[in-house]
Amino acid sequence: MKKNNMQSYNRTKYLIAFALMLFLNINIDAQYRYEVKGGFLIGKIYPHCPNLKAIAKDKVKGGEIAFEISADGENEWQQFWRFPNVGIGLGAINLGNDQLLGNVIYAYPYVAIPFVDSRIFGLNLKIGTGISYVTKTWADGDTLNGVNAPTANGAFSSPINCYITAGINTDIKITEQVSLYADIGLSHMSNGSFRNPNFGMNIYQSQMGIRYAFGRMYNRLVYNPAYGLPFDFEGKIVASAFSRQVNFKDHQNYLVGSIHIGMTTPLTDWYAIGGGTDIFYDGIFTNRPTEHNPTFTKYLIEEDKITNKIKTGLSLNNELIMGRVTGVIDLGFYLYDPIRNRYADIKEKRGLFYKYDPSIEDGWSYFRLALRYRVYDNFVLQIGVKSHIHKAEMLEVGIGYMLPFYRSKHASISKKMHNYRLYHYDQREAPAYDTPWLR
Repeated sequence: MKKNNMQSYNRTKYLIAFALMLFLNINIDAQYRYEVKGGFLIGKIYPHCPNLKAIAKDKVKGGEIAFEISADGENEWQQFWRFPNVGIGLGAINLGNDQLLGNVIYAYPYVAIPFVDSRIFGLNLKIGTGISYVTKTWADGDTLNGVNAPTANGAFSSPINCYITAGINTDIKITEQVSLYADIGLSHMSNGSFRNPNFGMNIYQSQMGIRYAFGRMYNRLVYNPAYGLPFDFEGKIVASAFSRQVNFKDHQNYLVGSIHIGMTTPLTDWYAIGGGTDIFYDGIFTNRPTEHNPTFTKYLIEEDKITNKIKTGLSLNNELIMGRVTGVIDLGFYLYDPIRNRYADIKEKRGLFYKYDPSIEDGWSYFRLALRYRVYDNFVLQIGVKSHIHKAEMLEVGIGYMLPFYRSKHASISKKMHNYRLYHYDQREAPAYDTPWLR
């Protein structure tokens, strides 16, 4: 017994000594410009529709490799977000049903925002969006017995889909350049109803792997924290358009689009909040009284008129700002919606807010997730998806113009309320006083 205890003690002593040796070999001030990593992935499909409950039985398995670039502080937004890593990931997974779901190959750029960044442990929020390719679609299975048949694939009708992922990333350093990492999060794939059926797919997933850092970089640049976003509030107008289908039986695509007019004000160097109004056009709400038109199984459209295709709404606008790139999260409700009473089982007229089943009806609320990229001066490109809770309604691809306003730093206090000027991103105002810490 004593011999076993002594052996156990010796093993523990050697393990502690080994861990201390690794720990002491870590250079606290070491900063590396690049990282490569790779690992194994395992997950579970969330069955949010009857079809996926029938066909998504086994675990999702695969792997992912990625390349990351560490922030050097050259841009102010990197400091505001605590010097995040920016990377691009490439993965391949099996969806657990070779016959109906097949495999997925995906690629996506992402950002890893640090919460904890110590010399041996890191904790990050990881967000990314990209594109995916699926090897099995609706056309590869049963297309005769409906979207919920256990022999059909109602998740995907097109091989190309968007890919969105978010989660928590951790890493533990083993040496100065080698570390172990683990991810846990959620990914989503969908085509935004460009082709139907389009239930899409949500996957809870985890990853484990190893990463290697290389390319030592110089000390990070640090800017004066008093110099945040250079404007006080920002107006904006964005016009978008795309197309979508209403039902898998109807192979016709309809024009959809939106105009967003809003205003936001920055609360911090990286977050702005505001409100806006939205005007939506949806060409699916047309009267086509033929046996091939499945619209009438869900909506009752007695007349083919433009007012059935227009909706208006008010939205709360949230913006996550990273230099030229802005993440947009809009939460809205419809002010004018001629379709809210156009359902076969609705007998009375509804108001602005009402109880509804999101799996059957569009409802009174909408959401927008989008990425906006400033291409030149105040001109932007924007791509996003509009949804009703968990169901994607349409993709939006558009252009816009930003109208940021600011007060001159050279203005007197008595006049500063009357001299707002339009700010141009590509034409910085000279600082009001010497700032040697700025390049």
